[in-house]
Amino acid sequence: MRTTTLVGSAALLAVFTFSCGQSGPSGTFKDERSPAIADAAYEANHTPPPTAPSEPEQALSSSVATYADSSRRFILTGDLRFRADDVVKTSFAIEALIARHGGFVANTHLSTDISGRYTTPISADSSLETTRYTVNNRLTIRIPSANLDTTLKSLIAFVDFLDHRTLSATDVRIALLRDKLTKRRLAAHTGRLTEAIEEKGGKLKETITAEDKLIDRQTQADEATLNTLELEDRIAYSTLTLDIYQREAIRRELVPNEQNIEAYEPGFFSKAGEALYDGWKLLQDLGVELLRAWSLILIGIVVFLLFQRIRRGSK
Repeated sequence: MRTTTLVGSAALLAVFTFSCGQSGPSGTFKDERSPAIADAAYEANHTPPPTAPSEPEQALSSSVATYADSSRRFILTGDLRFRADDVVKTSFAIEALIARHGGFVANTHLSTDISGRYTTPISADSSLETTRYTVNNRLTIRIPSANLDTTLKSLIAFVDFLDHRTLSATDVRIALLRDKLTKRRLAAHTGRLTEAIEEKGGKLKETITAEDKLIDRQTQADEATLNTLELEDRIAYSTLTLDIYQREAIRRELVPNEQNIEAYEPGFFSKAGEALYDGWKLLQDLGVELLRAWSLILIGIVVFLLFQRIRRGSK
């Protein structure tokens, strides 16, 4: 009986010791899982949920641009219209961005659309010209298809308000296969025509007919080759059309008033006042000229007095 009691006490002591060894400081449980599993569980429990992308970013990100399938050949095109703070500065910045991503600007049309222009007379010879206008730019961009998604996301920085975004992917693998089969058939037919021409020998009429058919088949083969090259180019470089505009602006400029100048002609009293003033100025100028010729006036007076004395003496 005593032996059984001792065995039971030893078992309880062992269980207590084992449980203490499983707990860490402050009574925390020690995780006996592998470090990789423990880290994954910690990240799953402590990583905040992903935030949803902003409206422009969600609109510009493209699943088509990142789609990968070796069995498909896509031609990617896009059309974006958005408002920017300054169209001219934004256009230059986008051109630099496209160059950094390995693309180029195929076409750009920067224009100013005038929505209204009027003049306000502010004086007899001046008017204030007010012009309301909007600056627009339409760019056609060719960008490597591998960089399309990055380019679209980089454009977010220039978007003040997004009007629309259109992206499309056209699978042209069937068209490429059609061109390949067409060239194969034409190559076989061209070979047979060449052999036929060589067999004809001196039969001029039949030879000319066969050579005309040969030229026609070669032309068709060239067109199929050029079509393949065009498709390959459109696959390698995506086409983006950007329509950028800004808020309507106002420009005011002081200009000469060359029209309806008669309406600002002075009235009678104004003209009479100016005439009196001009007459007074003329009288002042005459007095100044007389004072300037005082010596001549003095000589004239002396001559006149002498003449009068001589005349009286002769009588």
